[in-house]
Amino acid sequence: MKPLSLSAAEWQIMECLWEHSPRTLMEIVRALTPATGWSKSTIVTMVTRLEAKGALRHTEGARARLYSPTVLREQAALQETESLLRRVYRGSVGLLVNTMADGRGLTEEDLQALSAILERARGEEA
Repeated sequence: MKPLSLSAAEWQIMECLWEHSPRTLMEIVRALTPATGWSKSTIVTMVTRLEAKGALRHTEGARARLYSPTVLREQAALQETESLLRRVYRGSVGLLVNTMADGRGLTEEDLQALSAILERARGEEA
């Protein structure tokens, strides 16, 4: 699969479809317009771009096209995270975590989650 890069607006479209799919274009418009204020033509443009990127596909429904994501949310999130890690943190997970800890602080809940992740990673290495 080729790398997928999504803009913040494209993420909103994808989230809408990950939440429930397939959806018609008008269902996407009805779901997103109240929160975003986007016009139908804006959403059509973004859906078309997402389809060209290979993130969405459509099937012909009885009355309208039905759009569905072609990638799982977890796959897209992993690709975006790996891209961010390479571009901003020179591939260093430690630098990323250190920046987050210094920048906003880590709650006890965050520390417990990180500890559990590290324990799981250690178990996988063994």
